[in-house]
Amino acid sequence: MDTPFIVGSQIYLRPLERKDLNGRYLSWLNDPEVTRYLESGIFPCTMGELEKFYEQVTASQNQVILAIVDKSTDQHIGNVKIGPINWVHRKATFGILVGDKSFWGKGVGTEATRLMVEYGFFRLNIRRIDLGVYAEHEAAVRSYEKVGFLIEGRFREELFHEGKYKDRLWMGLLRSEYKRA
Repeated sequence: MDTPFIVGSQIYLRPLERKDLNGRYLSWLNDPEVTRYLESGIFPCTMGELEKFYEQVTASQNQVILAIVDKSTDQHIGNVKIGPINWVHRKATFGILVGDKSFWGKGVGTEATRLMVEYGFFRLNIRRIDLGVYAEHEAAVRSYEKVGFLIEGRFREELFHEGKYKDRLWMGLLRSEYKRA
């Protein structure tokens, strides 16, 4: 394993590194299927923009981004992030990208979410983690629910996507509600 930080059954999480900024990662950000339900992907992404993003998130004291790595191949397959973190109120927002489509539907996203939630709650002492998700992205909603997130609200027609306005769900999870697997 290549510098694991948190180890799961299928994957491990490690710091995102400059070596991860390559054509493969850039192709995820420019693939409409990968970015379909992300805020990124609306505009083309260049290597310069990817490097600027990397510098910003790795220097931040208010967010943690980790690479999702397949244990069997040590291949970088996506990223997971907690941030921004509000240290006063002990809350943070969660985000995930599984860029390698060959890992979709295999529980990798759910496992990465669970690992990052446990890191946030039990190592960073975060009290609340929340996230936004397209209401129609049923696989993601199910994955978040498996980890314990609850739907707390619906923002009607908040997102313009594929030529239509669509609803965003806001989901949250409290440390006091979380059940470790």
